[in-house]
Amino acid sequence: MGRAAKASTKIKRQAKTAEQRMAEAVTAKGEAIGAPAIQVARGMHAIVDVPLRDAGRVVTERTLMNRGGTPVARWKAAKLLSDSQVAAIDHCEMLWARLGGKALVMDLARVPGAGQGNGWAEQEALDDLKRIKNYIPAKYWSVFENVCRFDEPAGTAGSGLAANPRSAIDAARTVVSFVADIVAMKERLG
Repeated sequence: MGRAAKASTKIKRQAKTAEQRMAEAVTAKGEAIGAPAIQVARGMHAIVDVPLRDAGRVVTERTLMNRGGTPVARWKAAKLLSDSQVAAIDHCEMLWARLGGKALVMDLARVPGAGQGNGWAEQEALDDLKRIKNYIPAKYWSVFENVCRFDEPAGTAGSGLAANPRSAIDAARTVVSFVADIVAMKERLG
């Protein structure tokens, strides 16, 4: 009669999935930069490399970015927009950035009519936006610009198109998708 085999007492370590490793990295980066843990847990965060200009050279910093801060960011993260729609939105955002960003507040230190310093680039952006805007009905362009440029909540932007809040969000996303499709088609993007 042989001896009975002993049961192994070793604990087997389970390999972590890529999602688990990313969640741990996001939590650690959030703690490192002082972001509240509850905010990090609720958001759609990702660790990204951000190029920063420093005295003529470009320095890349790794930081935590909330991908769910705006309706467009949430739609991009959830893959609710096609690649051509994302390209069209990014193109319009680049043109708006040439005009001085998203600010709705007046900069009192700036001389009216003087521009941001690169008048030719600003004029080209204005011309491009005027041409693009002419492709789209005014009501749809207004929703698109309010959501994509000024980060207006989709329910607010779409409230003129639908009666209840859920339908207003869906209407705003539909309009943004529609306008982005037209821009992508006319501007040959994506």
